[in-house]
Amino acid sequence: MPSEIIPIHKFAKEPAVGVPFRYIPLNQRSDYDTTKAHRHNYYEIFLFDKGGGYHEIDFGAHNISDKSVHFVAPGMIHKVRRAPSSFGSILLFSKDFYQLGPQASPSLYEYPFLNAQISGSPIVNLTQTQFDELLQLSQTMGYEKATNGLTNAEIIRTYLHIFLLKCKEYSNTDVQALPTSSATYFQKLQQLLEDNYRQQHMPSFYADELNVSFKKLNDICKQHAGFTMSSMVKERLMLEAKRLLMHTDHSIKEIGYFLGFEDPAYFNRFFRKNEEISAGAFRKSGNELVV
Repeated sequence: MPSEIIPIHKFAKEPAVGVPFRYIPLNQRSDYDTTKAHRHNYYEIFLFDKGGGYHEIDFGAHNISDKSVHFVAPGMIHKVRRAPSSFGSILLFSKDFYQLGPQASPSLYEYPFLNAQISGSPIVNLTQTQFDELLQLSQTMGYEKATNGLTNAEIIRTYLHIFLLKCKEYSNTDVQALPTSSATYFQKLQQLLEDNYRQQHMPSFYADELNVSFKKLNDICKQHAGFTMSSMVKERLMLEAKRLLMHTDHSIKEIGYFLGFEDPAYFNRFFRKNEEISAGAFRKSGNELVV
């Protein structure tokens, strides 16, 4: 079974001085069909000046409204059906590009709209003034990218940092601030879980890797995510299982193996216990979006 069973689009190779960032007008044709379910290995931000149509991000269907910003994180499955009259622009950037910035920059996991599986919403609706401010920032980043010099990466990264902070300021998501130590652990945990959830299902693995007690790890999870480490692992496995059942033709047995379940019967029991229907029944009802 291939390592990626839903199409995943990657950054096109660029010259050695290329910056892994792109600014794209929405009227520019994509090199793939955006109306079919796919994912990326990079972040994608849509700035919709004029709305129309809808945007499916994992299991949420969102109307495309005027003056809105839509965020798609790496690995999330999405598809976009824009009305012909809609327009705006898109920003693309890799996680590594952002993380090469100053150590003082917030982690990408601190932005709730970039982590909608756990907290927040992937949509930020703006006033005209707010949108114009973000649009200007995005256009400036696009100009710097067009220059494409060795020094432009840090300039773009700085503007991107400001752009995300502004989005966080304008977001309606009420996120309670965490103590610094807890926030740091939770950010590390999110990355650790994303890298290992298919192979490591036991919460003890994550406690050992973070060098914290199982109780402390659970306390951190409850404080930020609202449930235990065990539940976080289950939620991540179930999210991917539902993605694959809905968007691929691979057998339930293949999907179970892909997610680290050596016994297909156990995967079926796991899915039914957490979803209250069988994997097969969920696939049959795949036209219904699960929020």
